[in-house]
Amino acid sequence: MFNIERWQEIFETISKNKLRTFLTSLSVAAGIFILVILLGFSSGIENGVRAQFEGDATNRIQVSTRTTTKGYNGLNPGRQLQMTNSDY
Repeated sequence: MFNIERWQEIFETISKNKLRTFLTSLSVAAGIFILVILLGFSSGIENGVRAQFEGDATNRIQVSTRTTTKGYNGLNPGRQLQMTNSDY
């Protein structure tokens, strides 16, 4: 569990390699800072998009027609489909 010799070795290594210790801790701190910033941005963007679409028509469905690619019952391919109110 707690071994005094290990802790002495750790502190001795840290004191011998001050520049490496400083650069490593600086890199770890910068990485954590960047992670926090990116998580904050992503949460902010998610909340903004949710708020923007919150009031939009929640019970709306949009159906659009295109041209046909195959013939059917003697009709030519490439014709435009027309929808009527009974289709809705």
